[in-house]
Amino acid sequence: MISDIQKKKVVHFFELLDSHKNEHLQADDFSEIAERIRLGLGYEAGGEKHVFLAKKTAKFFHTLLNAISHENKQVITKQEWIGFIDQKIVNSKDEEFKEEFEEFIIGFLFDLFDDNHDGYISTDEYVDMFVVYGIDIKYSAKAFLKLDLNKDDKLSRNELIHAFEVFLFSDDSNQPGNWIFGNWED
Repeated sequence: MISDIQKKKVVHFFELLDSHKNEHLQADDFSEIAERIRLGLGYEAGGEKHVFLAKKTAKFFHTLLNAISHENKQVITKQEWIGFIDQKIVNSKDEEFKEEFEEFIIGFLFDLFDDNHDGYISTDEYVDMFVVYGIDIKYSAKAFLKLDLNKDDKLSRNELIHAFEVFLFSDDSNQPGNWIFGNWED
């Protein structure tokens, strides 16, 4: 069973993905994310980058939908999300599945926010993520500094995977990785 701290973080992550704030993840939450990115980064409606975003976010949702046991074929409830993270990620012995899930999430973020495709998330790209997901931007600098373990002013895939592992598995609320998605304690 996940701890209260882990549950609070998992719920925070769910709420970031739940664009419509209706306690369900559904396809239009992810098309909304694609649209926010398109607008935020100034991509042309229907253009190549917009189409890429739309396909990527739709694929992300359908991959989650296929991985998570759910009652309704088109939505994932908050409780189903918590149960999935608890049973299939945090308290599972399937290390390969855990690694695949971590890479899936971080790969998704890189695909969406590494706008210049240099293999790193810059400060500006990280701020873009906060804006798109509605995370209070006042936490972006603090979070970035906590996650930038080698202090090179950019976040590598490995730094973000490490942060995501801490976010999912740590019961220590003071760990830097807990800041990957901003202040989860509010």
